Amino acid sequence: MNSLDQLVYCSRARLGDTQAVEQIADIVHVSTVRNARVGITGALTLRGDVFVQLLEGSPTELDILMLHLHFDARHEDIVVLARERIAQRAFPAWGMTAPRPDHLATGDLDRLIAQRSTDIGSWREALGAAHAA
Repeated sequence: MNSLDQLVYCSRARLGDTQAVEQIADIVHVSTVRNARVGITGALTLRGDVFVQLLEGSPTELDILMLHLHFDARHEDIVVLARERIAQRAFPAWGMTAPRPDHLATGDLDRLIAQRSTDIGSWREALGAAHAA
């Protein structure tokens, strides 16, 4: 049986104001391709200057991905807020997506970021709502 973990991290974004949209699009594109190969699903959002990402996958692949993030110049102050073993993916159809910026659920994300919540269920709910079509 393959183990699955789910984690949420936040980091401070190091993006130029004029390049933020392009850099986020690049992150989503590269992540979608790489993560599909290793079985990682997730969602990325940027709120102000804070990246938040929920990831699901094998513990080893998540550890490797988190190590890679420490060498990505677009992130600093990376903190894993919550991590737990899961029986099945909560978001099996997700690739790496970015939320619609006008979505009303972003207020929940802002509250969770401000609190640095360790409740992974709250993150799942808020990120799922922010990515809903």
